[in-house]
Amino acid sequence: MLRAISRFVCWCLTLTAAAGISGCSWAPPAAPHGETLLKPVEMADDGVQLEIVSVRFPLHDDELNGSMWDQIDEQQIPLAVRRALGENGFRAGIVSGELPAPLAHILATADKKPASVTEAAARLEKASPVSRQQMQLHSGWRGEIIASNIYPEVPLLMSEDGCVSGHTYEQAQGILAAKTQALGDRRIRLHLTPELHYGEPKQQWVSEDGRILPQSGKPKRVFQRLAFEATLEANQMLLLTTLPDRPGTLGHYFFTEPQADADELQQKMLIIRLAQSRYDDLFPPATGASVKIGTPEEQVSQAK
Repeated sequence: MLRAISRFVCWCLTLTAAAGISGCSWAPPAAPHGETLLKPVEMADDGVQLEIVSVRFPLHDDELNGSMWDQIDEQQIPLAVRRALGENGFRAGIVSGELPAPLAHILATADKKPASVTEAAARLEKASPVSRQQMQLHSGWRGEIIASNIYPEVPLLMSEDGCVSGHTYEQAQGILAAKTQALGDRRIRLHLTPELHYGEPKQQWVSEDGRILPQSGKPKRVFQRLAFEATLEANQMLLLTTLPDRPGTLGHYFFTEPQADADELQQKMLIIRLAQSRYDDLFPPATGASVKIGTPEEQVSQAK
């Protein structure tokens, strides 16, 4: 009996030593030094990456709605479109280089680390005036920028050719439909269309690229007359906000929101910056390679 126990113990010790020599281990394999097991997703050849910053500040701020716009180029948007946008509460322009000082100050203050535990606790109790997101699009494909929270009710006033009309939308949210077109020299053309998504989600049929497709979502009203384009280089930004003296307009609902624990409204401004664009036909790919731009249907058309 003792001999059997002794042989069993020796056998276990032998297996343990063999496992150690062969390198068996329950620990997961480690990544090589300086590398990660999660590789970053590379941008497509026609990919465009936008950085979208939302800034909130008191409505009717004299500096942000007044003198600051002397540094912003509004002339890149055609006059007729700019007039239509203004009548419906929107204001837009292009900034090259650095942001105007008032906006830069808000961003710097939001990014500044709290000096004490008390200041950090105070920041947690209130929402930051700055929020950021990134959007990556293929050239010609659609993306959506959420411009507002969901309103229980939107009694909207629309102005067209001097005539004002009204309509009320339930459970409505402001959306900016975004499309980009890579111009081949590291610039892009950004196309924005205001939309109001409202009501309850339901199955519906939509027309897209000449096809009728089923789509589940809220009904929407597309304000095609207010659509506009802006050409952006790497150092340029599109600024979009509301005119504070246009209550009840589409721009007002897009770019204002109630201030937390207060009856006053806050104004919002979107800063849209071209973060990256890979497509550049100044340096075409090697012979035999091809770069396809646009939707799959457009790519088939190009191939023909």
